[in-house]
Amino acid sequence: MRICESALAIAFRHPIYLGVYVLFLSALGTFLTIGVQSGSTRASGSAPAAQQEDGYAPMQASVAVIDRDGSELSAEISAHLGETQELVDIADDSFAMQDALATGLVEAIVIVPEGYEADLLVSARSGEELPALQIAYGTDTQAAALLDTQVARWTALASASAALEPFASASNVAGLVRRASAAHADVSVERDVAAAETARPLQAYLSFTSYSITCSVVVCAGLVLSTMNEDRLRARIFAAPVPPRRLGLNTLAACVVLVVAVWGATSVVGLVASGAFASTAGMLPTSIVLALMAMLVFAFVPLALAFTFAQARFGEDALNALGNIGGMLMSFLGGAWVPLSLLGDSVRAVAHFVPTFWTNDAVAAVLGAPVLTMEVLARYACGVGVTALFAVAIACVGLALTRHRV
Repeated sequence: MRICESALAIAFRHPIYLGVYVLFLSALGTFLTIGVQSGSTRASGSAPAAQQEDGYAPMQASVAVIDRDGSELSAEISAHLGETQELVDIADDSFAMQDALATGLVEAIVIVPEGYEADLLVSARSGEELPALQIAYGTDTQAAALLDTQVARWTALASASAALEPFASASNVAGLVRRASAAHADVSVERDVAAAETARPLQAYLSFTSYSITCSVVVCAGLVLSTMNEDRLRARIFAAPVPPRRLGLNTLAACVVLVVAVWGATSVVGLVASGAFASTAGMLPTSIVLALMAMLVFAFVPLALAFTFAQARFGEDALNALGNIGGMLMSFLGGAWVPLSLLGDSVRAVAHFVPTFWTNDAVAAVLGAPVLTMEVLARYACGVGVTALFAVAIACVGLALTRHRV
């Protein structure tokens, strides 16, 4: 027991590490949680102006149609755009069109060239390239691009109608296009607070916690183990009637106490910051417990790293460097900083070789599921099991170094 107390005293003799790596980084994680929480609130909050209670109304863009053809199909283009967009009349003048685009009077200008109707009918029925409409973009390029897509859709419908009806007149083709473009799918807005949205703040915090747990455990437990491995201290201990097995077990017990304390402190901060104490709506209490247990299993990975580094005789500066670099690298590959879906295939493949990926996958499985099914539990067990295997493999490397040193 005295050995365990002495080992803990070594860790508490460096309060700056506990304050920075445990308290400060946990507080930093709360800001991430608050940001994710506010983003989820905005995503599930009030509907935008374009959304209605009984459906969805697309936003209108102001557009001007310059009809230089004066045909039935060109008039049909103006009528078609007028059903969904706001038509603005401007003069067929170069200066007037440039001024309208520059001042934001219109988002786009559609110019129907002379002879467009005849060229469209001939090209559609002969299989040649269709004549193009000139579209000038304004300041709102997104609205103009959507308008360009709408015009291209109308042109495709007109060419298909003309090709299917080889002897139809321009007015008949316009009628066919009118009936085809009138077909729309019914759209409605369904609102539901999913379990994944509710659990996202806690999940984001636990993902970030992999960095703070790695840094704190590697540095604090590494200092304890490296200090207890000093030759002069070991010589004094072995001079006393203390079996080596008892020395190792007491030192390990002190490190386990440190790991549990770090995990407990970061977990309490995460539960308070994410609001899990106040309400568990959308999250099962069992899911929260399983997620925290997954982080506890992960905490033994940096403990195994600290043991290996101590057996390799790394000092205090090396432990700080390795803890920070290793924690940042593992948390990055686990998706704490950037979602893995935004990264390349090679990075996602490498992520499978770090324990944070499997831990975060297990946490996401239980927190994002409304019901804990066998499939969810199997995915959780796989992630936690692989993480535990990482800890065992790294500890075996440390044991090999110990045997080599002896």
